[in-house]
Amino acid sequence: MISRLVLQSLSKDKLSVLLFHKVPQQCDPLVPADVNMARFEHLLDYTFSQLQVLPLEEAVGRLQTGRLPRRAACITFDDGYPDWLAGVAPALRRRNLHATFFITSGQFDGVPLWHERILAALRRLPGPWLDLGIPFLPAQPVVTMDDRRRQVQRLEQELKYLTLHRREQILQQLEAAAGVQAADVPVMSENQLRDLHSQGFGIGAHTALHPILDYCNAEEAEREIGGAREHLQAIVGGPVNGFAYPNGRPYADFSRLHVDAVRHAGYRYAVTTHWGVADACTSPFQIPRFTPWAERDWHVTYQLVRNLMTEPMQVPEAAV
Repeated sequence: MISRLVLQSLSKDKLSVLLFHKVPQQCDPLVPADVNMARFEHLLDYTFSQLQVLPLEEAVGRLQTGRLPRRAACITFDDGYPDWLAGVAPALRRRNLHATFFITSGQFDGVPLWHERILAALRRLPGPWLDLGIPFLPAQPVVTMDDRRRQVQRLEQELKYLTLHRREQILQQLEAAAGVQAADVPVMSENQLRDLHSQGFGIGAHTALHPILDYCNAEEAEREIGGAREHLQAIVGGPVNGFAYPNGRPYADFSRLHVDAVRHAGYRYAVTTHWGVADACTSPFQIPRFTPWAERDWHVTYQLVRNLMTEPMQVPEAAV
Protein backbone atom coordinates (compact mmCIF):
# COMPACT_ATOMS: atom_id res chain seq x y z
CA MET A 1 0.00 0.00 0.00
CA ILE A 2 1.50 3.36 -1.06
CA SER A 3 0.49 5.21 2.10
CA ARG A 4 2.15 2.58 4.30
CA LEU A 5 5.36 2.84 2.25
CA VAL A 6 5.37 6.63 2.56
CA LEU A 7 4.85 6.43 6.32
CA GLN A 8 7.55 3.77 6.54
CA SER A 9 10.01 6.00 4.67
CA LEU A 10 9.37 9.18 6.66
CA SER A 11 9.01 7.74 10.16
CA LYS A 12 12.52 6.51 10.95
CA ASP A 13 13.35 7.44 14.55
CA LYS A 14 10.17 9.52 14.85
CA LEU A 15 7.21 9.12 17.18
CA SER A 16 3.67 10.20 16.27
CA VAL A 17 1.35 10.73 19.25
CA LEU A 18 -2.34 11.15 18.49
CA LEU A 19 -4.74 12.95 20.79
CA PHE A 20 -8.45 12.41 21.44
CA HIS A 21 -10.88 13.66 24.07
CA LYS A 22 -14.50 12.67 24.56
CA VAL A 23 -15.67 10.03 22.08
CA PRO A 24 -19.47 9.82 22.38
CA GLN A 25 -21.68 7.22 20.75
CA GLN A 26 -23.57 10.11 19.13
CA CYS A 27 -22.28 13.66 18.92
CA ASP A 28 -23.84 16.24 21.22
CA PRO A 29 -25.77 18.79 19.09
CA LEU A 30 -23.81 21.49 20.91
CA VAL A 31 -20.49 19.90 19.87
CA PRO A 32 -21.13 18.35 16.45
CA ALA A 33 -17.43 18.24 15.53
CA ASP A 34 -16.58 15.62 18.19
CA VAL A 35 -15.13 12.33 16.96
CA ASN A 36 -17.93 9.82 17.64
CA MET A 37 -17.47 6.10 18.26
CA ALA A 38 -18.21 5.04 14.68
CA ARG A 39 -15.58 7.44 13.36
CA PHE A 40 -13.11 6.48 16.08
CA GLU A 41 -13.46 2.77 15.32
CA HIS A 42 -12.92 3.48 11.63
CA LEU A 43 -9.72 5.35 12.52
CA LEU A 44 -8.59 2.36 14.57
CA ASP A 45 -9.24 -0.03 11.69
CA TYR A 46 -7.87 2.10 8.87
CA THR A 47 -5.36 4.60 10.20
CA PHE A 48 -3.92 2.70 13.14
CA SER A 49 -3.63 -0.50 11.11
CA GLN A 50 -0.90 1.34 9.17
CA LEU A 51 1.00 2.23 12.35
CA GLN A 52 2.95 0.41 15.05
CA VAL A 53 1.01 1.37 18.18
CA LEU A 54 3.06 1.33 21.38
CA PRO A 55 2.37 2.28 24.99
CA LEU A 56 3.43 5.90 25.34
CA GLU A 57 5.84 5.40 28.22
CA GLU A 58 7.53 2.53 26.37
CA ALA A 59 7.72 4.57 23.18
CA VAL A 60 9.38 7.51 24.95
CA GLY A 61 11.96 5.14 26.41
CA ARG A 62 12.62 3.55 23.02
CA LEU A 63 12.97 6.95 21.40
CA GLN A 64 15.66 7.95 23.85
CA THR A 65 17.62 4.71 23.29
CA GLY A 66 17.27 4.56 19.50
CA ARG A 67 15.06 1.45 19.47
CA LEU A 68 11.89 2.95 18.02
CA PRO A 69 10.29 0.97 15.17
CA ARG A 70 9.23 2.70 11.98
CA ARG A 71 5.63 3.96 11.87
CA ALA A 72 5.69 4.19 15.67
CA ALA A 73 2.60 5.83 17.14
CA CYS A 74 0.76 6.21 20.43
CA ILE A 75 -2.88 6.86 21.27
CA THR A 76 -3.74 9.32 24.03
CA PHE A 77 -6.88 10.82 25.57
CA ASP A 78 -7.29 13.91 27.72
CA ASP A 79 -9.67 15.03 30.48
CA GLY A 80 -11.63 12.03 31.83
CA TYR A 81 -15.07 10.79 30.77
CA PRO A 82 -17.13 7.97 32.30
CA ASP A 83 -18.33 6.77 28.88
CA TRP A 84 -14.76 5.80 27.94
CA LEU A 85 -15.39 2.58 29.85
CA ALA A 86 -18.31 1.58 27.62
CA GLY A 87 -16.97 2.83 24.29
CA VAL A 88 -13.30 3.61 23.81
CA ALA A 89 -11.79 1.02 26.16
CA PRO A 90 -13.62 -2.03 24.69
CA ALA A 91 -12.87 -0.81 21.14
CA LEU A 92 -9.17 -0.63 21.94
CA ARG A 93 -9.09 -3.98 23.71
CA ARG A 94 -10.85 -5.75 20.82
CA ARG A 95 -7.96 -4.65 18.62
CA ASN A 96 -5.25 -5.22 21.23
CA LEU A 97 -4.29 -1.54 21.12
CA HIS A 98 -2.85 0.41 24.02
CA ALA A 99 -3.70 3.98 25.00
CA THR A 100 -2.76 6.43 27.72
CA PHE A 101 -5.47 8.47 29.46
CA PHE A 102 -4.51 11.83 30.97
CA ILE A 103 -7.01 12.54 33.74
CA THR A 104 -8.13 15.69 35.55
CA SER A 105 -8.17 14.67 39.19
CA GLY A 106 -10.59 17.33 40.45
CA GLN A 107 -13.58 15.29 39.35
CA PHE A 108 -12.77 12.75 42.08
CA ASP A 109 -13.39 15.58 44.52
CA GLY A 110 -16.74 16.29 42.88
CA VAL A 111 -15.61 19.07 40.52
CA PRO A 112 -16.66 18.28 36.93
CA LEU A 113 -14.68 19.39 33.91
CA TRP A 114 -15.31 23.11 33.47
CA HIS A 115 -16.18 22.89 29.77
CA GLU A 116 -18.71 20.14 30.51
CA ARG A 117 -20.35 22.51 32.97
CA ILE A 118 -20.73 25.05 30.16
CA LEU A 119 -22.43 22.45 27.97
CA ALA A 120 -24.79 21.39 30.75
CA ALA A 121 -25.81 25.00 31.36
CA LEU A 122 -26.29 25.92 27.68
CA ARG A 123 -28.58 22.91 27.19
CA ARG A 124 -30.93 24.20 29.89
CA LEU A 125 -30.50 27.95 29.68
CA PRO A 126 -33.84 29.69 29.03
CA GLY A 127 -33.89 32.03 26.04
CA PRO A 128 -33.92 34.25 24.28
CA TRP A 129 -30.70 35.82 25.65
CA LEU A 130 -27.55 34.84 27.50
CA ASP A 131 -26.79 37.87 29.66
CA LEU A 132 -24.56 37.48 32.70
CA GLY A 133 -24.00 41.20 33.17
CA ILE A 134 -20.27 40.84 32.51
CA PRO A 135 -18.70 43.57 30.33
CA PHE A 136 -16.40 41.26 28.35
CA LEU A 137 -19.31 38.82 27.78
CA PRO A 138 -22.00 41.05 26.23
CA ALA A 139 -25.52 39.65 25.87
CA GLN A 140 -25.97 37.22 22.98
CA PRO A 141 -29.03 35.36 21.61
CA VAL A 142 -29.64 31.71 22.50
CA VAL A 143 -32.75 31.11 20.42
CA THR A 144 -31.55 28.46 17.97
CA MET A 145 -29.20 25.51 18.37
CA ASP A 146 -26.68 27.39 16.22
CA ASP A 147 -26.89 30.29 18.68
CA ARG A 148 -26.16 27.96 21.57
CA ARG A 149 -23.24 26.32 19.76
CA ARG A 150 -21.71 29.75 19.20
CA GLN A 151 -22.13 30.59 22.87
CA VAL A 152 -20.46 27.33 23.92
CA GLN A 153 -17.48 28.23 21.76
CA ARG A 154 -17.42 31.82 23.00
CA LEU A 155 -17.62 30.87 26.67
CA GLU A 156 -14.96 28.20 26.34
CA GLN A 157 -12.59 30.62 24.67
CA GLU A 158 -13.24 33.48 27.12
CA LEU A 159 -13.21 31.43 30.33
CA LYS A 160 -10.17 29.42 29.34
CA TYR A 161 -7.79 32.34 29.91
CA LEU A 162 -9.05 33.40 33.32
CA THR A 163 -7.74 32.64 36.77
CA LEU A 164 -9.28 29.61 38.47
CA HIS A 165 -11.15 31.86 40.89
CA ARG A 166 -12.66 34.10 38.22
CA ARG A 167 -13.56 31.16 36.01
CA GLU A 168 -15.40 29.50 38.87
CA GLN A 169 -17.32 32.70 39.64
CA ILE A 170 -18.61 32.96 36.08
CA LEU A 171 -19.43 29.25 35.87
CA GLN A 172 -21.57 29.57 38.98
CA GLN A 173 -23.33 32.61 37.51
CA LEU A 174 -24.02 30.68 34.32
CA GLU A 175 -25.33 27.66 36.23
CA ALA A 176 -27.59 29.85 38.34
CA ALA A 177 -29.02 31.46 35.18
CA ALA A 178 -29.67 28.02 33.70
CA GLY A 179 -31.07 26.48 36.87
CA VAL A 180 -28.47 23.72 36.98
CA GLN A 181 -25.76 22.69 39.41
CA ALA A 182 -22.21 21.46 38.87
CA ALA A 183 -23.20 18.23 40.62
CA ASP A 184 -25.59 17.48 37.72
CA VAL A 185 -22.65 16.93 35.34
CA PRO A 186 -21.45 13.31 35.04
CA VAL A 187 -17.92 12.66 36.27
CA MET A 188 -15.61 9.67 36.22
CA SER A 189 -15.65 7.71 39.48
CA GLU A 190 -12.63 6.33 41.30
CA ASN A 191 -13.82 2.80 40.52
CA GLN A 192 -14.00 3.63 36.82
CA LEU A 193 -10.47 4.99 36.90
CA ARG A 194 -9.23 1.86 38.67
CA ASP A 195 -11.07 -0.23 36.08
CA LEU A 196 -9.33 1.60 33.24
CA HIS A 197 -5.98 1.11 34.97
CA SER A 198 -6.63 -2.58 35.67
CA GLN A 199 -7.30 -3.18 31.96
CA GLY A 200 -3.67 -2.29 31.29
CA PHE A 201 -4.12 1.21 29.94
CA GLY A 202 -1.72 3.98 30.89
CA ILE A 203 -2.89 6.64 33.37
CA GLY A 204 -1.38 10.11 33.32
CA ALA A 205 -2.21 13.41 35.02
CA HIS A 206 -3.86 16.41 33.39
CA THR A 207 -3.89 18.71 36.44
CA ALA A 208 -6.72 18.88 38.97
CA LEU A 209 -8.97 21.60 37.55
CA HIS A 210 -7.63 22.05 33.99
CA PRO A 211 -6.36 25.65 34.26
CA ILE A 212 -4.01 27.35 31.83
CA LEU A 213 -0.81 27.03 33.86
CA ASP A 214 0.44 30.44 32.76
CA TYR A 215 -2.57 31.92 34.60
CA CYS A 216 -1.80 30.11 37.87
CA ASN A 217 0.30 31.46 40.68
CA ALA A 218 3.19 29.35 41.98
CA GLU A 219 1.12 27.66 44.69
CA GLU A 220 -1.71 26.83 42.29
CA ALA A 221 0.69 25.46 39.69
CA GLU A 222 2.37 23.22 42.25
CA ARG A 223 -1.01 21.89 43.39
CA GLU A 224 -2.25 21.37 39.84
CA ILE A 225 0.90 19.56 38.70
CA GLY A 226 2.21 17.66 41.72
CA GLY A 227 -1.06 17.36 43.61
CA ALA A 228 -2.83 15.76 40.66
CA ARG A 229 -0.13 13.09 40.43
CA GLU A 230 -0.35 12.25 44.11
CA HIS A 231 -4.15 12.04 43.97
CA LEU A 232 -4.23 9.75 40.93
CA GLN A 233 -1.49 7.49 42.30
CA ALA A 234 -3.44 7.07 45.52
CA ILE A 235 -6.53 6.01 43.54
CA VAL A 236 -4.90 3.52 41.15
CA GLY A 237 -2.34 2.25 43.64
CA GLY A 238 0.51 2.62 41.19
CA PRO A 239 2.85 5.14 39.55
CA VAL A 240 1.59 7.97 37.37
CA ASN A 241 4.57 8.97 35.24
CA GLY A 242 3.08 11.11 32.48
CA PHE A 243 1.63 14.62 32.44
CA ALA A 244 -0.40 16.53 29.83
CA TYR A 245 -0.28 20.33 29.85
CA PRO A 246 -3.82 21.81 29.74
CA ASN A 247 -4.51 23.32 26.34
CA GLY A 248 -0.91 22.38 25.74
CA ARG A 249 0.56 25.09 23.51
CA PRO A 250 4.18 26.07 24.27
CA TYR A 251 4.60 29.74 25.21
CA ALA A 252 0.83 30.39 25.05
CA ASP A 253 -0.27 27.97 27.80
CA PHE A 254 2.84 26.87 29.68
CA SER A 255 6.45 27.99 30.12
CA ARG A 256 9.78 26.59 31.19
CA LEU A 257 8.70 27.12 34.80
CA HIS A 258 5.97 24.53 34.33
CA VAL A 259 8.25 22.11 32.48
CA ASP A 260 10.64 22.35 35.43
CA ALA A 261 7.74 21.85 37.86
CA VAL A 262 6.61 18.72 35.99
CA ARG A 263 10.12 17.28 36.21
CA HIS A 264 10.47 18.16 39.89
CA ALA A 265 7.07 16.59 40.67
CA GLY A 266 8.49 13.21 39.64
CA TYR A 267 7.01 12.73 36.19
CA ARG A 268 9.12 10.98 33.56
CA TYR A 269 7.56 12.58 30.50
CA ALA A 270 4.93 15.12 29.43
CA VAL A 271 2.91 15.86 26.32
CA THR A 272 1.86 19.08 24.60
CA THR A 273 -0.65 19.82 21.85
CA HIS A 274 1.78 21.31 19.36
CA TRP A 275 1.77 19.48 16.05
CA GLY A 276 4.83 17.50 15.02
CA VAL A 277 6.63 14.31 15.96
CA ALA A 278 9.20 13.53 18.61
CA ASP A 279 12.71 12.46 17.73
CA ALA A 280 15.91 11.85 19.68
CA CYS A 281 16.37 15.61 20.17
CA THR A 282 12.90 16.17 21.61
CA SER A 283 12.63 16.76 25.34
CA PRO A 284 10.69 13.92 27.01
CA PHE A 285 8.84 16.70 28.85
CA GLN A 286 7.52 18.26 25.62
CA ILE A 287 6.32 15.40 23.42
CA PRO A 288 4.13 16.86 20.64
CA ARG A 289 0.67 15.51 19.74
CA PHE A 290 -1.99 16.06 17.12
CA THR A 291 -5.56 15.02 16.37
CA PRO A 292 -6.44 13.59 12.92
CA TRP A 293 -9.64 15.55 12.30
CA ALA A 294 -10.18 14.84 8.59
CA GLU A 295 -13.14 12.70 7.53
CA ARG A 296 -11.69 11.04 4.40
CA ASP A 297 -9.10 8.29 4.76
CA TRP A 298 -6.68 9.80 2.22
CA HIS A 299 -6.88 13.12 4.06
CA VAL A 300 -6.06 11.50 7.42
CA THR A 301 -3.02 9.85 5.82
CA TYR A 302 -1.99 13.21 4.39
CA GLN A 303 -2.26 14.73 7.87
CA LEU A 304 -0.07 11.96 9.29
CA VAL A 305 2.53 12.55 6.59
CA ARG A 306 2.43 16.32 7.05
CA ASN A 307 2.78 15.88 10.80
CA LEU A 308 5.87 13.71 10.27
CA MET A 309 7.48 16.66 8.50
CA THR A 310 6.47 19.27 11.10
CA GLU A 311 9.06 20.64 13.51
CA PRO A 312 7.44 20.94 16.96
CA MET A 313 7.82 24.05 19.07
CA GLN A 314 9.44 23.68 22.48
CA VAL A 315 10.08 26.14 25.28
CA PRO A 316 13.68 26.29 26.56
CA GLU A 317 14.33 24.11 29.58
CA ALA A 318 16.66 24.51 32.50
CA ALA A 319 19.84 22.46 32.36
CA VAL A 320 19.49 19.24 34.36
